[in-house]
Amino acid sequence: MTGSINDLSESQKDSLRLIYRGYNAKEIARKHGIHPATVHQRLTGARRTLGVARSMEAARILAEAEGAPVYDGVIYEEIAVAPTPPAEALSWVSRLPWPLPTRRRPKNDLSLLQLLASILGLASAFMLAAALYFVAISLLSQIV
Repeated sequence: MTGSINDLSESQKDSLRLIYRGYNAKEIARKHGIHPATVHQRLTGARRTLGVARSMEAARILAEAEGAPVYDGVIYEEIAVAPTPPAEALSWVSRLPWPLPTRRRPKNDLSLLQLLASILGLASAFMLAAALYFVAISLLSQIV
């Protein structure tokens, strides 16, 4: 160190305290109603006085001299994350290439041939269901 904490001006100390708390030069300038270049000049002067290369180093020196709690990196709280629910079993119906968007496939990405085949399959299923309906109706009408 080329100088001591006592050689710093009060404005330099104030800027270093805010740097230590995580503020940047623009935020410090906004807080005090001054231009960011003024903050940079204060920090440069403080670094030169203390003989360090970085403003955070100068801020740590000041904080230690003033008895502030030492900050050693990122502080985080561990949060509990809910476990992912088990994947639901897919039935054979949900695995079919439906021509409409579904929950499993929200975007219809079928090729033209797959689209035509699925539409033809659906039409055949409806025709079979209608035929079975009419057969059942004719059998019930003969019984009654």
